[in-house]
Order: sequence, then C-alpha cells, then structure tokens
Amino acid sequence: MLTINEIKSIPFLFIVGRGRSGTSLLQAVLGDHPNVISTNESPFILTLKKKYSKIETWDSKLLDSFITDLYEDLKFSHFWKIDQQTLRRSIGQYSVEQLTFSVLCKIVYLNFPSSSEKRNILWLVDKNPIYSLFINDLIEIFPEAKFIHLVRDYRDNIISRRKSFGQKDVAILAKSWVKFNRIINNSSKKNPTLFYRIRYEDLVTAPEKYISEMCDFLHIRFEVQMLSFHKTTNKFFNENKDKVVDRILGEIHSNLLKPINTEQINKWEKKLNKKEIEIVDYLAGRYALEYNYIQTTHKKNVLFFIISIKTNIQFLFTYKITVMYYKTPGIIRVALKKIFVKLNAWFGYYNKFNRVKFTYRKDTI
Repeated sequence: MLTINEIKSIPFLFIVGRGRSGTSLLQAVLGDHPNVISTNESPFILTLKKKYSKIETWDSKLLDSFITDLYEDLKFSHFWKIDQQTLRRSIGQYSVEQLTFSVLCKIVYLNFPSSSEKRNILWLVDKNPIYSLFINDLIEIFPEAKFIHLVRDYRDNIISRRKSFGQKDVAILAKSWVKFNRIINNSSKKNPTLFYRIRYEDLVTAPEKYISEMCDFLHIRFEVQMLSFHKTTNKFFNENKDKVVDRILGEIHSNLLKPINTEQINKWEKKLNKKEIEIVDYLAGRYALEYNYIQTTHKKNVLFFIISIKTNIQFLFTYKITVMYYKTPGIIRVALKKIFVKLNAWFGYYNKFNRVKFTYRKDTI
C-alpha cells in the first residue's frame, strides 16, 4: 500500500495533440514500460473538476458522490474495467482528511488493470485529445505534470479523421488541425520545461531513437519491450472482445495490433484530390512549416479566403461550446445529454457531446 505522500509524488504525463495523430500509438508504447501505468481514454478529470477540485474537506457522502459520478462516464465504466467495490476499498485505506481531488484521481489511475506487469510506478500516462484544449486546467490540478505534444502531417490527419469519424469537410478539418496545435504550442511556450514535441512521422520512422528521447525526458530507463507494444494490445483485444472493442481496435485503431510501421505516412497523396489539397494547403500550409511540413500548392483566390473566414467562425463556435460544456456543472451536462437522447430518438440526431452515449449504450455492448 502506497502512502499518500508516495501517491502525490507520482506525476502525470498527458499526451496531447489533434485526434488521429498517433496519440493512441504513443499511449500504447509508453504503457508497456514496467514503471508506467497508461490507461484507456476517459476525460473524467475534466468532467469532475468543476464539482470536486475545490473541495478541501472530504467525507463519506462526498466520496460516494465522486464514485457515482465517475462511473457515469461510459468510457470509464466500459473500458477501465475497475470493479467499483475494489476502488472503494482502495480509497477507504486512507483517512478522508488526507484526500484531495488530485489524490483521488491518482488512486483511480493506480487501480487500472494493466495488461503488462507493473512495479514501482513512476508515471501515470493519460491520452485524451480533448485535454489539448484544457492544458491550463490540468496544470492547475497537477502542477508536476508533463506533456508530450504529438503532431502529424495535417493532410494525413485529415484523411484519417475522415475515414474514422466520417467528417467530410476538409476545410474545417484543416483549420481545426491548426487551432489545436497552436493552442498546445502556445501552452508549451509558457511552460517549455513541461513539454516534449514529437512528429508522428519521426516516431514511426526511428522509434527506438525517439522513444529513448522521451524516456530521457521522463527520467526513466528505455525498455526494449516498448517497441513490441502490439503484443500487449493483442492480449487486451483477445481478453476483452465485444462489439465496442471490436470497433475501436478492429476499425479505428487497427494499427495498434501491428508493430510500429510507416504505412500511414503520405497516404494523403492518393486520398485527397487536387482541389482538396489546394484548400488544406491554403488553410494549414503556412502554419505547418512550424513542424517542417511542406505544402505542395500555393493557390490563392477569393473563394479560399471566404472559406478561411467561415472555418474560423465554425471552429471558434465549436471551441466555445466545448469549453462551456466541460466547465458546466455536472447536473447541466446530464440534462443536456437527456435532451440529446430525445433528439436522437425523434430525429436520429447526435453530436460530438453525446456521440459516446450511443457508441457505448448497453444494447450495443
């Protein structure tokens, strides 16, 4: 049993980046280190922060409320596989006077049932692309945290999101790629010692070199087994097969079942047409130079200028709604979910905030 001070001393590593940039790959690689716990995706730190992060004195009623709200997150309850009574007992080992929101979050992570053998935990690794927009919130809760910023070629990122999530508008995808990476980059400039940046293409081309660099950044020893992470992923896949896992690993993250490879580099050359390349180069090409991605076209016209204004407005609106949603008290989020459930039942409507409700609902599991 770890002491509270030992728990407090274990830092978080947050993998941030635009979704479909290889963040799941990096999470799986780091998760195969014996001194690292790397969990499945669930943004519960963010969804519970508003309600619990300022609490200074905990009691049994608040703990019950915390655990109830935690298991309301469908990604957590389905993919983390932590027995609720086991978690209660783990938390119950400590007096309530010792507990804080950050400590409770770490206890939850420490209870994650890893597929590989763990000892002397030195880092807790979390991968949630949405956290890219809330880095200041994460630093507020976990000031000792570090971040790995993973960047992928904007054109390959676009075709991956289009394939995995059915997002068709390449213009808004290009603008979102710029905005996400710029937000992360601005945070890294304010806290440079907390960040390590890596391009997806470099990671898969020279994995041992860059994984070793990341281990140095974290002050842990490089373990060769990290290069064979796919064996652990296959083990998890075989032990947890159901409809949702089949879709997540079999369709969206099928590359996690293979060794590190370069198959996903430059696929955009065959998947994007000439007009699409011109649009995304116009919208993202100049900023992409920040990460040494070179645009292949330089076409400018009034239509592209109008598209740029439109996508700026679209992203700003979505960004403001996203921030408002995650900073809204839980009771309001629950009400919003109920509204979205009704909209889905009546009109087949769903959006990014309630998509998970229909992906993980019980009748599909």
